[in-house]
Amino acid sequence: MKCEVWAQFQVSKKSVKEIHDFFIFECSIPQDYLIFNLHLTVYHARRPLRGLMNSSESCQLFLDTNFTRFMVQAPGGENPKPHLIPAERKIGIRVQRISEFRVHIDEYRRRFYSFETKEVLGARSRSNSNRSAFGSRSFQPHIALIKPGSGVSDDLTEIGVKFRDAIPEIVFDRFDVCINQLELK
Repeated sequence: MKCEVWAQFQVSKKSVKEIHDFFIFECSIPQDYLIFNLHLTVYHARRPLRGLMNSSESCQLFLDTNFTRFMVQAPGGENPKPHLIPAERKIGIRVQRISEFRVHIDEYRRRFYSFETKEVLGARSRSNSNRSAFGSRSFQPHIALIKPGSGVSDDLTEIGVKFRDAIPEIVFDRFDVCINQLELK
């Protein structure tokens, strides 16, 4: 049995519609290539965390898109690389370290540190605001937006400028903690 813990800010329906309308009408990206469950992962663990339960709570948080940048969702995808062709990869936006929204992320993220016991971590280092104990070592908050194969332009800077002009903020209205037990085959 494999266990995964996901803690995520869910993007409000209004913001999802604004984002999808932007990609469909301003960028001519077909709806089939848009991701519908838009969220920002605050915390992820690949181990059961004793005492943690599934939960969902309302929140009202606003991300200023001036502090976001488009990226290819792959290791090193923050910077253009010849082998990371945006049209063939998943695309998202990352929240810059200088964003005031990082305060909210850190506040919610800290809720999980006490569950990272020595039993759970083994030889791993604990998570903090910049590092994750599980998965990618460097914690980089992001929202995946577009599926691979969309045909999006290689210049993500251009689409990022248009996006920030069209959508000044993204609203999050729920914080969900989901514990998935997966059967290994």
